[in-house]
Amino acid sequence: MLTTRRQWTQTKFERYQKEGRGQGIGQNYVPWIKIQDFPSQGRSHRIPGWKTGRIHHLLSDQEKRTFYLFEWSDAVIDIREQYPLLDLDLAMSIADEMNIKYPEDPENHTPYVLTTDFMITIEREGQPIQVARTVKSTKDLEKKRTAEKLELERRYYLSKNIDWGIITEKGISRIFASNVEWVHPNYQLESTAHADLVELRRIAITLKEKLSTDSTTITKITASLDKEMNLEAGTALSLFKHLVARKQIIVDMFNSKISSSLSTQSIQNIVWDDYE
Repeated sequence: MLTTRRQWTQTKFERYQKEGRGQGIGQNYVPWIKIQDFPSQGRSHRIPGWKTGRIHHLLSDQEKRTFYLFEWSDAVIDIREQYPLLDLDLAMSIADEMNIKYPEDPENHTPYVLTTDFMITIEREGQPIQVARTVKSTKDLEKKRTAEKLELERRYYLSKNIDWGIITEKGISRIFASNVEWVHPNYQLESTAHADLVELRRIAITLKEKLSTDSTTITKITASLDKEMNLEAGTALSLFKHLVARKQIIVDMFNSKISSSLSTQSIQNIVWDDYE
C-alpha cells in the first residue's frame, strides 16, 4: 500500500482520474501509480506483460517477483498493479472506526489515495474472481503504522467482498522468480533476419526433437542448431526459452536455477501439441 511521494493535491487527484488511472482491464488498465511519479525510481521495473500486452509498473524487486508468479500461473487471467482504493469515503470512515489517522499530504492535508500492489483476476469454475494482494516484507509487518494501514486495507476489501491477503518474501521462491525472469522476454516469437515466424516454428519442432534424443547440454544443442540451420547466434537458445515460457518444454522451475548449461536430462517433459 503506497502513496505518491510528491506533493498530493486535489488538482492532481482529478488529473489522475481524467487520465484513466486505476481504470480499465487487461491491456487498457492504467495503474494509479507509475514509475515516473517518483523523484527516485530506486528498484523499480517496467516489464511487458504476457497476459495483458502492456507495460507493468512495478515498484520493488519483491513486486517484480510476485508479478512473475502471477504471469506463470494459468489461473490468473489479468494483472492490475498499483490498484487504487478509490472509495475515499469508505477508506476514511474505516480509519475513523479504527481511531487512526488517515494518510494525507503533510502540507495541504489532501487525503492520499491508497493503493494495493496487485488486483488480479483468476478464473474459477469458468467465472472471473477478483483477488487483491499486497506485497510486504516480514520486517515491514512489524511496524505499527504499516500494520494499521494493512488492517484498513483488509477491512476495505472485506466490505467490497473481495479476497485480500499479504504476500511476503517467504511466499515467493527466488529461484522460481529468477527462472521466469530468464525466459520472460521470449514469450512471443519474433522473426529474425534469417527466419520468419513460420520458419521459427519449424525450427522449434527440430529443437524439440534434438532435446528429446540428445543427452548433452542446452548450450551445445542450441549452438549446434544455429550453425546447422545458418541462424543468427543465440536464435535456438531464444527458442528454447520461448518453449519453456509457453510450457512446451517442462523443467523444474522451483528447485533449481535453469540456464543454457542445463542438461537435457533435466527436462521433465516435452509437449508436442500445437500452440498459439
